[in-house]
Amino acid sequence: MTSDPLPLNLLRLSFQTHQEFADWSESNRKMLTHIWRWQEEMGNRPEPFELPGVCDLCERMTTYTAVPRAVKDSAPPAFRTEWWDGTRCGCGMSNRDRAALRVFQDGYQSGDRIYHVGCFSSFRKWLSRRIPKVMASQYEEGRRPGEIANGVRYEDLTRLSFRKPRFDTIVCMEILEHIPDYKAALREMARTLRPAGRAILTVPWLGRDTYEHLVRAEIDESGEIRHLLPPEYHGDPASKEGILSFRSFGWKLLEEFREAGFSTARAEFVFGPVHGYMKLLAPVIVGVR
Repeated sequence: MTSDPLPLNLLRLSFQTHQEFADWSESNRKMLTHIWRWQEEMGNRPEPFELPGVCDLCERMTTYTAVPRAVKDSAPPAFRTEWWDGTRCGCGMSNRDRAALRVFQDGYQSGDRIYHVGCFSSFRKWLSRRIPKVMASQYEEGRRPGEIANGVRYEDLTRLSFRKPRFDTIVCMEILEHIPDYKAALREMARTLRPAGRAILTVPWLGRDTYEHLVRAEIDESGEIRHLLPPEYHGDPASKEGILSFRSFGWKLLEEFREAGFSTARAEFVFGPVHGYMKLLAPVIVGVR
């Protein structure tokens, strides 16, 4: 797989600080409002619906399937479509996965060594079918970092078993929110990346104007989980019970990347409805070592 020119009709935005984004947002407030209203009106349907398009990753005409859900409060709209994770290409990849793949593919070079955090996701399977040097690992309580059992490698992202930098890209999708000491995970990713290597992440994002994180739970001094908000569990390919989310993230995360040892960090936004990228203000986070 090589890095190809950007597809037609694809908007790319990149910001290194909250202030950069705030300035751009203020300059484009009217257009952002129109896009938001367009998305709300199009997604306000009681049943799943389909949109035709051209997948830039599959490189073919396709159909994007969107699944609206009822809005709990009484304010309009009655239904809302989650464009980030609730819209899927005919290849089965969500808007979020495809946006991260677009960011990944733009900087990928043949021969790069890739580490994917998580063994069982469709994202990892997509990578492994196309790239020869993909290492994947799973976390499981009680496993030692580097342990291999039944063909699965086990790692703890806060204390990886790799002794020296070895990866050109680390992909970590919807993982960081489930790690109590997520800053240790950021430091470990920086430590195991080669110079100029990239960490590509997606996380629950609080919205365009939010700087601080929303902490839902924490580990107290006795090692027990203390809930600060009603528990929120996310789907987990490795567990039917799901997995607890400790936080959602704001723009502060970019500063924490730099504090952890990354030279730069930025929020990348991918938007292009004809290519199925329907969510304008949900970022893929990229840290460069």
